[in-house]
Amino acid sequence: RAGQGDGLAGHFGTGMFATLLATPCSAPFVGTAVAFALSQGPVEITTVFLALGIGLAAPYLAIAVFPRLATRLPRPGRWMIWLRAVLGLALVATAVWLLSVVAAQVPPNAALTVAALMIAIAGLLAWRRFGPHNLRQTSTAMVPLAAVLAIAAPSAFPPGERVAQAEPDGLWQAFDPSAIAGMVAGGQVVLVDVTADWCLTCQVNEALVLDSETIRDRLSADSVVAMQGDWTRPDAAIATFLASHNRYGIPFNAVFGPAAPEGILLPELLTADGLTEALDRAGGAAAQTAGGST
Repeated sequence: RAGQGDGLAGHFGTGMFATLLATPCSAPFVGTAVAFALSQGPVEITTVFLALGIGLAAPYLAIAVFPRLATRLPRPGRWMIWLRAVLGLALVATAVWLLSVVAAQVPPNAALTVAALMIAIAGLLAWRRFGPHNLRQTSTAMVPLAAVLAIAAPSAFPPGERVAQAEPDGLWQAFDPSAIAGMVAGGQVVLVDVTADWCLTCQVNEALVLDSETIRDRLSADSVVAMQGDWTRPDAAIATFLASHNRYGIPFNAVFGPAAPEGILLPELLTADGLTEALDRAGGAAAQTAGGST
């Protein structure tokens, strides 16, 4: 039975694969916990990852303790075929999006090579299912080879220049951590936003908060500097800056100002109210209001 995937090794592999597939969906929540854990000590790291493991295993543990819960699960049927098709299309859309991110970072020939290899992998998997039985093992063996080639393909081409990130109406300045202290000393408030093309949470923050009319008006003030760092490609300066604030992942948003020279770190999921409050606190708005009323 172990050979059929029903043994301990098979169950472990199933759980590991399910966790791997769930990672992109849980990134806005799990990413926050993992980033916090990596900035702490061994006890905190062990505690966070143990909690994550228990949480992912909770449905299986619940059915093991209360077997009758299994009778409440939906019965298998044709709906599973439609669900599989929908989820398959979602994975295809994810692959296309990831390919678009790669295309923005590597030369066109490298992106086309990766795309061709991805299509080849899909063809090999289809051949494994519908092709002649005596050639199915050959197609199975070629899938990992094509996957390795797809991963290695970008490094086989000379690096190309990345398309510069668009700056909406000149609102954002280039990331320069060495300039923050001088700006704060001059009485300015500095918002630092570290983002990347592959960071979905970053894109959500930009669309719903940073690009909103209220926040854009606030960032357009002369006393506020909006500074954006692009971490789509590895950048040692950005990595060092994040580590100095005990952060090892993005989104990263912090507000510096005369009343907060060390910075006010914002949560991964931004809100307009939270960002506005941080800007006020960093600028000492409360102190200024109190001083003006006396």
